[in-house]
Amino acid sequence: MPCSRFTALILAAMGGVSALGISRPSSACSPPLDGPYASLVPRAVPIDGVIVARTVCYSSCPESAPVLVVKDKDTGEVLTGTQEEVADVPVRAGESVLAFRPATPLVDGHIYQVTVEGPNLSAAFRETQASAAVDMDVGAVPVQASVLLGERWHGETSCCTPDWGPGSCGGERSCVAEEVERYVTVFLDASGGVDHGVGQYVQVVTFSSPDGEELGKQTAWGGALTATYDVAATEYCYQLTYKSLVDGATVEKERTCVAHGDAGATGVFPADAAGIGETIEACASPPEGFEEAWCSAREAFCAEDISLCANDDVSSCEGAGGSAGSEAGGGGTSPEDPDAEHDSGGCSVSAGSAGRGAPSGWALPAIGLALSLASRARRRRDQR
Repeated sequence: MPCSRFTALILAAMGGVSALGISRPSSACSPPLDGPYASLVPRAVPIDGVIVARTVCYSSCPESAPVLVVKDKDTGEVLTGTQEEVADVPVRAGESVLAFRPATPLVDGHIYQVTVEGPNLSAAFRETQASAAVDMDVGAVPVQASVLLGERWHGETSCCTPDWGPGSCGGERSCVAEEVERYVTVFLDASGGVDHGVGQYVQVVTFSSPDGEELGKQTAWGGALTATYDVAATEYCYQLTYKSLVDGATVEKERTCVAHGDAGATGVFPADAAGIGETIEACASPPEGFEEAWCSAREAFCAEDISLCANDDVSSCEGAGGSAGSEAGGGGTSPEDPDAEHDSGGCSVSAGSAGRGAPSGWALPAIGLALSLASRARRRRDQR
């Protein structure tokens, strides 16, 4: 089932970043804060390390990188130190990855609050705990590699605008097509867990073919890296290098290959009828050419909450027989997305093609929430 593969990819990312111990606010559709705020901070930091934070800004954004403010929660003291922007890590517009270098070592066991200088100073902060037990031997951290199939719509798409009811983000479109294209996503989890100091490093991964030809290079912070391939290979190879944000030292791991195995075939296939129903069931009117599938899917959707369907355009359903399966095509469960980037309105999973771009997607650290987001994202991710 295409949906389960998409969910599996999200859950893989959730598990990896959860293991690293990222502290971040929940993804929601409430209005974003005015000005930059810290959105991601590792939950543990070595006493002689740097405090790394990913910041986000949606409105009233400064021209330069925001300034981190680090406060000792136990003493109330604001730390002195220097700040630098982590170079080469891909970020979205309005995002930054910053490293704060304290002037003196952190105190073992103390909790530090990380926020951004400005009007949100007391409104949004993340916390991290200093620990002398953080293991900095990232060379011993095993890399978990997964080979999964992704799907995107292939050919001409037809779209509609869903309404998920109160609390939804809105402004999205759900698109379907008669065919889907399946491609390979290689996911690498190099997080190492909360007790390892992976958050003190950036990771540089070089993807290559089995014969050693370099296919692309990516830089990331946090231990989650992905690459996509339109055509399946017998195996996919990579070499990972860690670069310390503390002293600039590097740790290079051996080149490794992971087999394609039974992940499935790439190429163009007829779209799945069940998937199309899940994609368009929240639309108040059908996408052109998929009226019959919409009628069947909408009927089941409205049975759960009839109040969402009061303004439906059901003119195309009058006298319509059959079900979603009688459509000429069907529906996959991934959008047509040439760059393989799935954006689900606040919860994103990016899979940049090796040599085409690096991922910038981040996962929430709760598996229960991951399942909920994956289920919702499965229906909302096809934005055009």
